[in-house]
Amino acid sequence: ANILIMGAALMFCVAIYFGLASCQKDSMRGENHVAASVSQTPASSSAPPLKGEIMGMNEHGEKWEEKYPYLSKGFTRIFGPTPIGVPPSNKKELQQLEDSEKFQKFLHELQFPSDCDSKRIYDIDHHPYGLGSQIHVSAMSLLEAASVGMTSVLTWKTRYHAPSRCKSQLWECTFLEISSCTAADAGKKKESQTSECKEPNTVRTAETFLRHNCSYIKRKQKRIGAFSSGWLQHRPIIRNLKKRAKIEGEYGALFYFREAVRFLLRPNELMTNFTLSVKNQVKGLPSNQDMSQVFGAHIRHGEDKMARAQYSAQDFAKFIYHRLEAQGSFKYVFLASNSKAAHTDLPNHLRKLSKGRGADFEAPKVVYIPNAFFKTIGTGDSKQDPYSTLKNYDQEGGWDEMMSMVAQLFILSNCGAFVGTFHHNMGQLAYELMSASTYRFSVQCMDMSGS
Repeated sequence: ANILIMGAALMFCVAIYFGLASCQKDSMRGENHVAASVSQTPASSSAPPLKGEIMGMNEHGEKWEEKYPYLSKGFTRIFGPTPIGVPPSNKKELQQLEDSEKFQKFLHELQFPSDCDSKRIYDIDHHPYGLGSQIHVSAMSLLEAASVGMTSVLTWKTRYHAPSRCKSQLWECTFLEISSCTAADAGKKKESQTSECKEPNTVRTAETFLRHNCSYIKRKQKRIGAFSSGWLQHRPIIRNLKKRAKIEGEYGALFYFREAVRFLLRPNELMTNFTLSVKNQVKGLPSNQDMSQVFGAHIRHGEDKMARAQYSAQDFAKFIYHRLEAQGSFKYVFLASNSKAAHTDLPNHLRKLSKGRGADFEAPKVVYIPNAFFKTIGTGDSKQDPYSTLKNYDQEGGWDEMMSMVAQLFILSNCGAFVGTFHHNMGQLAYELMSASTYRFSVQCMDMSGS
């Protein structure tokens, strides 16, 4: 038990370091529970507001796609009112938008060089853990390599792709390729590699890369908890990224990390169309619904030891209810959860909390992905189960687990507000993508451990 507590504490500290949330004690309840939320509410600023955000153009009449071509390649094109998501409202937010475009341009130029033979190659290898962990570690590896001018390639496959849909099971089954260079280009450099450039047992730092000037390194991915603690100790990585990308603003690790996640999770055409199809078929959600009026919730009841803590749907309902009181009404709550009880308990608790608010007040409706995209696996029951979200639908012509998870992730990150199980990677990814798609957000973390 002490080991689990220490492990949970380590992950929480890592999240805080990244700037993912500012935490406050919630004295109303005493369960062990950590959640994070984001909402698209304007941040306080004395800067004058910008004007003219109409018909997909900025205040100068320029089209967003032409003004920000690299940001327009990202996932925000799926739902956002503009190709870059929610437009900025003041000069400070505009500066952040400009720096995001600069950093995406920097990554694209580094990852798609004119001559791969002349580039130093960083080969990001596979580790056998979950998809969210793979994405997070790949994002960290991408930043680490970029900080010293190395081009990253992905050579790992994911078990989440259905072979019936994509036999290669590579990254490109769902997303755009991350580089024009390949593992074959990386292989050309292996023979001349010196022993000092081989992957050590400990986390290799940016200073080590610079000192050895390695032409090829293969990163054997480590699970997020063990890897991130070492990566975070080295501020020079952030300084190098700022200098190389010519970033003007002063930002913490979250800015660079979310931009790496944004770059990695650029959906291909199939994934884009699938996400739109799923969103338009969410049970109870109008197909033309403005996503800013939807509150996203991710409740994790996982199979691993850290995720076995019983997160109460009542706690989530209370938090959502308090956010509704603070910033206005939301018509819907989009719930992504592999807990059958959560789909029943969350709407019940929201209705109970709404009593006493008057006849005109209506509790938000809880909606979720339709069961047509899922089936129960490993139980011998062939019936589709609407509560088995994030499950595999592996049959000829069907949709696989990878696409189902990513579709829910994109939907969550485009909601007007979000609350999630924070130690789980998919909840963190939703947060990071949401902060990347809007420049007007407030952040809050809840610690309900009672200690």
